[in-house]
Amino acid sequence: MLFPHTESRQIELRPAGVKDAAKVYDILFRLGHSGLPVIDRFVDTFGQGLAACFLVHRKDTGEIVGFSTLSDLSPAGHLRADVHLAGQPDEIRTDAVALTVNFAFAMWRTRKVYFHAVEAGVESLGFTEPHTAMVEAEAVLPKHMYFHGRVRDVHVFAIYRENWDAHGVDLLKHIV
Repeated sequence: MLFPHTESRQIELRPAGVKDAAKVYDILFRLGHSGLPVIDRFVDTFGQGLAACFLVHRKDTGEIVGFSTLSDLSPAGHLRADVHLAGQPDEIRTDAVALTVNFAFAMWRTRKVYFHAVEAGVESLGFTEPHTAMVEAEAVLPKHMYFHGRVRDVHVFAIYRENWDAHGVDLLKHIV
């Protein structure tokens, strides 16, 4: 049985609500996400379609460096995870992604966690060998996203529960 860890040695995932919507908006804006609605609309709809939303806090500075979300679970047991970090080292990304994915598998009958990325390699999720083995490339959506002035492909990656059980639990032991 998995435990829904929300802390590693480096970061803490803290639940985010409507009161945090402006902070989340600022992170997305600083990262250059296009298509953001006006702030009032963003705040009004914040959290819709999400099962969980977390602010990512660095333990060494107490600074909010990003946020992560988990969509509502589909009837097939799938959900989408997103982790947005502003200018953080790979170790922070690894911890944030691992804690978010583990939370999804620990809390619900999740079969598969999806990620969308503009980079083609699974390393964009923050995983290095041997943990890249748990991530499967599922699809490429050609020219799907306009980002930083150009149209880019979106790469869809998935982590299945059985792969998380085989590789992710070991990763968690190293970071918590």
